[in-house]
Amino acid sequence: MVDLKDRYMAAAAEHGRCTESGNYKKGNAAFDRMKAALAGLRGSGDRVSRFSWDCSITQTVDEAGRATDLLHLRPDLASPILENLASGPWSQLEFVAKMVLREWRGGRLKGQ
Repeated sequence: MVDLKDRYMAAAAEHGRCTESGNYKKGNAAFDRMKAALAGLRGSGDRVSRFSWDCSITQTVDEAGRATDLLHLRPDLASPILENLASGPWSQLEFVAKMVLREWRGGRLKGQ
């Protein structure tokens, strides 16, 4: 059986690919799977596993999406990732990173 971290990572990678390719129908389904796995991870009381997940989450393909999820748990790790993406060349991820940072800094981004 695949654990929640692996489910999240697989769905997030698919979401990133779909975001870049413009396949929003598949991307939305992947997003729903990401959020379901994330809810389970956040409900986990195992801080060692959570910390391991926090660190590995930053080393995968769709950094903007994962950094956004990580922002509420570890802003010290997530903010630099989003800032780096926001300062990059124009792309869908660059735009998402800018919007997430703007909303976070404005206090309008709620924990999920």
